[in-house]
Amino acid sequence: MEDLYTLTPSRSEQAQEMNRLVRLLAQSGKNNFKKFVYDPLYKAAWERRAADARKTLEHLRAELKNPAYRNTLAPNCKRMIGAAMAENLSVFGDTVLFFLEVIQIIPQVGEAKESAEFMSILKGPLGVWQKEQDERSAYLFDRELNNMQDAQIAEALEPVKLGVTEERARINAEIQRLYQQILIASRADNYKRAGQLLSRYMIEYSDAEDYAEKDVRKVIDALKARDKTFEESLNALLATDLYYRISQGIMKGDLRAAVRMIRKYAHIFEGNPNIRYYYEIDRLERMLYNVITKKDLWKFIKKA
Repeated sequence: MEDLYTLTPSRSEQAQEMNRLVRLLAQSGKNNFKKFVYDPLYKAAWERRAADARKTLEHLRAELKNPAYRNTLAPNCKRMIGAAMAENLSVFGDTVLFFLEVIQIIPQVGEAKESAEFMSILKGPLGVWQKEQDERSAYLFDRELNNMQDAQIAEALEPVKLGVTEERARINAEIQRLYQQILIASRADNYKRAGQLLSRYMIEYSDAEDYAEKDVRKVIDALKARDKTFEESLNALLATDLYYRISQGIMKGDLRAAVRMIRKYAHIFEGNPNIRYYYEIDRLERMLYNVITKKDLWKFIKKA
């Protein structure tokens, strides 16, 4: 099983992955969140005297727009998290996610010593929880698949169908609008924005009738020519988001959503074992296909 960060992602990619894991942890229950996020920071002596951390959070959100404050964002985030630890888990969770988001979007903050310390403290505990959660997800996925009626599995395997003409027009318009935003970002060499938009576009619409697959490839190749790390970063963004959606679907008992994301992952990455989360998601995909074979549902795969 793949360990957290074995592919040595950038600080921004690590922050994005940790952000998703912290969100999953929060959904798994208060005890897990305390054990794997709060306790490690407490043991590292990050807790400070209680203050109005929520007010500080809003203040720092406003400071994001002012480059003059970027040198102080990381130490202020550390102080804010410490204060939130003495208040309650809700505001504490919000401050942790905020710091991770800032590390993702502002390289200057990502390089700060406070950011490195923060991620170093959480890296080990999150990796432990991730392995536990992967095993739990695999067990639940297999159990629920085998308990599903044939018709329910067939429904989960069906591609998303556009309904009435108005809905089809709305989806097509959204696809075109999003694609135009991607072109604008790519022409402006805004790699991070282009990557975020491409990730959203590919996840949401890669199985839609009007998905511009060849055009997407052209945009990726053009951006890769200007930044050789672009496609690798995009793949990390896609894989992390898909892993999060799959895990969330299983956790919430929404197997249709999980199956859709598993198939999107397989479609986008075409069995590339070098992509993040390949082994975890391939394991779930094999479980899915074993159940399909056992229930003789391959005809639905062909229709899909």
